[in-house]
Amino acid sequence: MDLILGYLKDMWFYMVITTPIIIVYRIYKIKKFKNTMNSIHEVGVILFFIFLVGLLSQTVIPAISIQNGSILLVNGNYQATNLEFFRVLTETYNAIKYLDLWQPFFINFVGNIVMFIPIGFLLPLLWRKFEPFYFTIGMGFLLSFSIEILQIPQMRSSDVDDLWLNTLGTVFGYFIFLLIPKKVRTKFRFKVSG
Repeated sequence: MDLILGYLKDMWFYMVITTPIIIVYRIYKIKKFKNTMNSIHEVGVILFFIFLVGLLSQTVIPAISIQNGSILLVNGNYQATNLEFFRVLTETYNAIKYLDLWQPFFINFVGNIVMFIPIGFLLPLLWRKFEPFYFTIGMGFLLSFSIEILQIPQMRSSDVDDLWLNTLGTVFGYFIFLLIPKKVRTKFRFKVSG
């Protein structure tokens, strides 16, 4: 639980410092389009970009460290690449059965699914072009693939299992989106073109 709270604390920092930048940018976009966007859509877009910053802060953005009055950007300290599909299942099972260790289940397995649910939910909710299943799932896959590739030169762990777990999370998010009535969905859309 402490590890999960640590991740959330780290995400929170990045999300807070970038929120003003995101809001200013969205205000600029609203003025550029001469107020053709609705406020519910804009709040959703801002939350989506804040979430993306939080996600990227834990996967590809270097950590910020202050040492001796200097601010340092710190990459990971462990390089590993797994190209074996479904290895996470074996490792998680062994950790629980033989070590009574649940951390791999919550972080590696559940965490990789849960952190992509907002992608599958928010993309089709906010932008009509992502309403087709394959567009949203494809975007979730591409985002996950990009993260895994960007982790390789940063001394971070890159894992093919993260790819399918993240994509599965996108699928779950999409099914949550489908539960929203169409009348409600339209309130989140861009006013003019959708």
